[in-house]
Order: sequence, then C-alpha cells, then structure tokens
Amino acid sequence: MKYHNSPQTSKVQSHVATSHAYVCDLRAGLVFVATILVGSIHAFAQVQPAHPTLRTVRAVRQLSNTEARNAYPVELEGIATYSDAEWGLLFLNDDTGAIYVNIHGVNASIPPGSRIHVSAVTGPGDVGNVLVQPNVRVLGQGSLPSAEYKTVAELNAFSADSRFVETRGVLWANDQNWKRICFRIVDGKASALVVIPTPNNVAAKKLVGATVLVHGVSGTHLDASGKPVSAMLFVNRLEDIRVEGGATQNTDAPAVIVNRNNPTSTLSVADLREILLGKRQYWKGSQKIVLLLPNGGSPERTTALRLVNMDDTSYTQYWTERSGTVEGGDAPAAVSSSGIALSLVAESPGALAIVPLAEVRESVKVLRIDGHLPNDAAYPIH
Repeated sequence: MKYHNSPQTSKVQSHVATSHAYVCDLRAGLVFVATILVGSIHAFAQVQPAHPTLRTVRAVRQLSNTEARNAYPVELEGIATYSDAEWGLLFLNDDTGAIYVNIHGVNASIPPGSRIHVSAVTGPGDVGNVLVQPNVRVLGQGSLPSAEYKTVAELNAFSADSRFVETRGVLWANDQNWKRICFRIVDGKASALVVIPTPNNVAAKKLVGATVLVHGVSGTHLDASGKPVSAMLFVNRLEDIRVEGGATQNTDAPAVIVNRNNPTSTLSVADLREILLGKRQYWKGSQKIVLLLPNGGSPERTTALRLVNMDDTSYTQYWTERSGTVEGGDAPAAVSSSGIALSLVAESPGALAIVPLAEVRESVKVLRIDGHLPNDAAYPIH
C-alpha cells in the first residue's frame, strides 16, 4: 500500500509557518505539534543525487539541522508505532531509534504494529530531524516495541521525541475540543497531554481521577508562537491506559474544587460544613471565600446540603435569617451548570464549588476531603 502527499497537502503546507513541527491548526490561534517541521517542504525537498541514501533512523537523527534541509534520500523499514491520518502523524521505530514521518493529506491510517517501508527525504524539526514527502508501503503485521519508561517530568524535557514510551500519573479531563479523547496526566508538579484518536465516551470519563500507566508515542505540544508547552502523548487505544488505582465507577462523584492558585489542598468535612454555613468566610490569610452552589434540585447541591442536614427549603431559610444577623456573610451564589462553576472557579482566586468529578478540568484544583480524593473508597462525600 502506498501513500503520497496530495496537491491539497502542498496547499496546506504553504500556509504553515516553517518554524513549526507537524502542525494541526485545529482551533483559531492554537497550533498543536509533535516537534516536527511541516513547513514549506519545497524549499528543501529536492533530492540531491550526491547525497548517500540513509537506511537507519540513527543516520537521519545524526544529521545536523542544516544537513537535514538538504533532503537526503531515505529508505527505512520499521514498525509503525502510531498513525493518525487526519492529523498527518506517522511514527516509525527501527532497531536504531524512532522518527516522525509527515503524512499530511493521506486519508488512510496505518495500523499500529504494522511493518512498513518508507521512502522519503529528510527535513529539519524543532527537536529532531524528520521525514517528508513519503512513499509508505505496508509490508505486513509486526509487533510494537517494548515501551521505555519515562516520568512525566522526563517527557517534558523532550528527551524522548517520537519514541514509544510508558508513563505513570493521575488522569484529569482536558478542555481541548479536538473530537478525540483528551486527558491531562499529572505526576507531582509535572503534567502532559494525552490524546487518543477516538471520540470521547463513557469508558474514557470513568478514567478521570484514576492513577494509570499509559503507553504511547512521545511528542510535544507547542503554542501558537511555536514555543514548547509540554509533552504530548499519542495513545493508540483506550485499552493502552492501564488503571493502577483510584478509578471510580461513579463518574458523578462530587468533587470540591478551588482555584489552582489557592494554596489549600485539603479540607476536613467539618471545614466544609463551616464554609457551607457561612461560619468560615476566609481562606488562610485575607482571601474571602466565594461559595458557588448549583441551582436547586441538582445532585451536587443535594449532596452539599446533606452535609449540613438540610434540604433546599431549610437551607434557603437559614441564609435568609443569617443575612440579618451580626455574623452575616454572603449567601452562596447560584450557578446554572457545572461548566459555569468551573469557569468561575478558574477565574476567581477565592471561589469554591462542588461539581461532578467527570467534569473536572485542569484549570481548577480538586481538594482532598479528610485526606481523600473523590475516587478513593474512603472519600466521605457521597
């Protein structure tokens, strides 16, 4: 099976900044890449007969950035570790290393684990050299290489470009609207994107908050200016994410969220009750607590009021009476949806809200309650 760049590909490439890697301009002002130049290939893609043909990934990688621009001819055989035709991504692994092949314009995917032959020319990339103008033939089925373990922090050092790796961390939902499953994997202070070329689904939502081991290909997420932001892990299937602990079967488990810059990481149930009753009005220091609760009737509001042994009517009456006392305080602000609550918490340093765990995004922080997260069996809020 052969794949060639189409005229449409050239048209797309002519509109992409040459300083970027394999570029997927999916939303206005955002560019997502895995450290590979798409660029204006015709500026360097004329094969120079005097150059020797390169037959290993190592030989391509050893070229300088300037040499790679000279379009050395390449003939490689190896294993396809990841392929996404819509995003123009193909990664190849041979016995000497791993590399990205630009297949923009190709409307067919190559199954992971396929043995492939690639005829191409070299091109420069942001982290390592790449292959462009490929002719790809599927030779048969092989097997994926053993994954090399890297911490999320090591992936963010961009030292594993294009390699098949595994990493460990906690999965959180991500705000990107890419028509794909998208998580952010967090390990301590380090985090990276995880992308699976499948529409989001219930099974994926159940992984939110779980500690997992993920297998995939390491790439890089660049911002619109071409600056590396974090690692980006390309995962073939949801089954390539193995749960090691903390997965919840209840995607509606209530999560108590605050602004990411809030230094508080844990509250006791007693602390939370005090906040719900307006008896605690400030975080440590002088930052005022802004309590956001859903409109009446929502499961999250019912759960919150259960902590103070009230229903919606008695809670409303409580705050009506309290507002006329010396203690006073501000009644909770009502929000019409979890999405609005998430946005307000992300923008308000003192805000606190209760939302379904499955809807938590990286823009907010989930608090531990009595030392437990929502996916822990001992979590005290139900």
